[in-house]
Amino acid sequence: MNRGAPARKARSGGFILDGAPAASQTSRLAGFAALGLALLAAATVTVYLFTAGDDSAGAPVEDGTATSPAGIRNAPTAAPDTGPLDSKRPEISRPAPDFALVDARDGSTLRRLSDYRGKAVVVNWYASWCGPCRSEIPDFQEAQDAFPDDLVVLGVNYQESRERAVDILEVLYASYPAVLDSTGSVADQWRVGSGLPVTFFVDRDGILRGMKTGRVTPSELEAQLATLGLPYRAAN
Repeated sequence: MNRGAPARKARSGGFILDGAPAASQTSRLAGFAALGLALLAAATVTVYLFTAGDDSAGAPVEDGTATSPAGIRNAPTAAPDTGPLDSKRPEISRPAPDFALVDARDGSTLRRLSDYRGKAVVVNWYASWCGPCRSEIPDFQEAQDAFPDDLVVLGVNYQESRERAVDILEVLYASYPAVLDSTGSVADQWRVGSGLPVTFFVDRDGILRGMKTGRVTPSELEAQLATLGLPYRAAN
């Protein structure tokens, strides 16, 4: 062997292995292969997360509401005999439009807004992806607890599965009744729009006295309940 001859360069897969022993070359090739697999796995996860989306949180907007994420999944179909019960639109100082929807916790129970005549009612459209909803739900439960015989907070879940509709209430320790607006037909009649939460305040006679788009703050809740004849002082 001619010791003065330059070392030969081996080529493998486009990489130049300059005079390296066979074992070293094999080790390098194994390292490159492992790196390639890691990069491929990372790219696959990135593509999945991008295309799958996350419908657990809606996009916030400036008025304190959240808009529903694209492609809401697992929204149930409407049950028979549910939806708006009259053709009226909500107007302040006019009777609140009646509706019937399935109870979120008990699918065999149908609830109507008119069932609560004789009590003040807070009708609150909410969803699990709605950040402002999470902020106000505990406040509504506190008010419900303060007036167990005179006030009903009625949660109206917007186009989600029963599991999602109930889970958010359980996480926030809310026990007031809730119903499923599965197709959004009642929300359409009540002009709820795409931003949640939206809340309506109905007096004991079924007359609509107030409404709010966006989170109801504790001070706003105090003021609205006062219009319904319920003097209330929020804890926070």
